[in-house]
Amino acid sequence: MKYSTKGYLDTSPDKHRSSNVIKGGDITMKGVSFSVQGTDSNGFTQLMHPGNDYKFPNADYVIETPSPISKLPFTNKHVTKI
Repeated sequence: MKYSTKGYLDTSPDKHRSSNVIKGGDITMKGVSFSVQGTDSNGFTQLMHPGNDYKFPNADYVIETPSPISKLPFTNKHVTKI
């Protein structure tokens, strides 16, 4: 299995891949500009958003794939329609 050390970071050479495998269970989304789905070696899946850190306890690796919502601009602000 080929691991990526930078995943989908904006500066990563792997940022255009359809998926990346990250060794271990600590994932940072700081420096990533779109949402990514992560599924660990134990089958646990979570949606990860830019700017946050994520833990996948007891994971040997995490498979990252761009989220279908990654085509939308990300905002962490609540939007209310009036």
